[in-house]
Formats: sequence, structure tokens, C-alpha cells
Amino acid sequence: MIRFAGPTTLVVCASLLTAPAARAQSEVFLRLAPEASWLSAEHSKRVTAGGGSSESATGASGPTFAVNPSLGLRTRVLGGLLAGLEFEGVLANRGMIEGTIEPTPNGEPHDVWPGEWDLRDRFGVGVNVLLGLGAVGGSTEGYVFGGIRRMWSEFATSGVNPETGEVGERREQRARWPSSIGVGLTLHRRWLVDLRLGYARSLTEWTVEIPGVLLDYGYSASAVTLSVGIGPPR
Repeated sequence: MIRFAGPTTLVVCASLLTAPAARAQSEVFLRLAPEASWLSAEHSKRVTAGGGSSESATGASGPTFAVNPSLGLRTRVLGGLLAGLEFEGVLANRGMIEGTIEPTPNGEPHDVWPGEWDLRDRFGVGVNVLLGLGAVGGSTEGYVFGGIRRMWSEFATSGVNPETGEVGERREQRARWPSSIGVGLTLHRRWLVDLRLGYARSLTEWTVEIPGVLLDYGYSASAVTLSVGIGPPR
């Protein structure tokens, strides 16, 4: 369900933003927000060889941090309903989630070898839509939001050959597409303060084929995120 939250809310919000100017009050909204997340990830690996296949998956979790500059438009329509659309950048730190794949020691050519893996975000861009209520000219506005990000991420997985002890690692830069939903609160003080609590989820999968072996990789990730944004006064 969550992967459709951003696009669905975007359609609704876009229709509201096209309301006649006489019924709407609009303002440009700037936001710079430190973001802290608790990221949980699961890495799965399937090996297909010799007429059979084996699969192993393990999970890991830990904190991650980012800074998000954003620029958006917020419009009041239909007697006070808040509708917003914003574009954001994501500058991630170098923290990463690390785990270890468990082996499948069945003595078969399609066994999964043990090995370490990790997931690290680099940077990204995203779009969010907002819907909420708040009195015109009031000091507080509450809203719900949904969005999607395109993250440039690094995925790594390795395996140790049980016969030779040789370690092989595959490290790739791939796109990760977290969809998010959450709630927010904007406080109109001397400077705008924007608080958000969100939940995001993504699934990244790909296949690598080498002579006689087919490798399927999967990384599912979910995160609970808290951000505190600061913006200039009106």
C-alpha cells in the first residue's frame, strides 16, 4: 500500500492547487531540515546452479542521518484546507547498515556462501505532497504528507568460498526508491519550525548472471524518520 501513497496524494493535491486564484491563498515555503532515521534492512541472496537453487536472507538495523533542503508551494483552498507540493534534496551521511548472510551448507553447487553485506545511501532527490488543516493566519498548522525519493545508494554483498577460503565481493551503485507517509506540524514563530514524523519503505532487486550461475539479490528497507525543519519567516 505505501508505494502508492505518494502518487495518489500527488493527484489529489495537484487538483486542489489548480483551484481558482480567487479562492486560494498561496505562499512559497523554504525548509532546511536535519533528519534522523532508524533504518532496518534485509538482504536476500538466491543462487541458482546445477539444476537447483538456494536462498538466504538476514536483517540489520541502525541509525542514519541526512540534511534535507526543500522548496515548495502551499495553497489554501475550500475555506482553509492546506494543500502543498514540495521538492527536496537529500544529503546523506556516510553511515551504513551492515549484516552477514548465513550460508546454506547442503553440499550442493547452488549453496549460498557466507559473507558480509552493507547498504549505504549517498544522496537523493524527492517530491512530497501535503494535505492539512489550519486557520488562515494561525500560528499552527497540522498536515499529513506522502512522497517518494530517488536515492543514489551503494549495495554490497560478499561470499567466502568454503573450499578455498577466497573472499569475493560485489559492490554496486543503484537507485533506491523509498515511498513515505507521515504527519507534520508547522509552527509560525519568528522563524518557521516544521516537525515531521514519517515512515518509508523500499525494495531494490536485480539479477546477475555468470557462467553456470544465476545470482538474485534483494534489499528491502524500512525507516522511521524524524526531522526538524527551519524556514524563514513570512
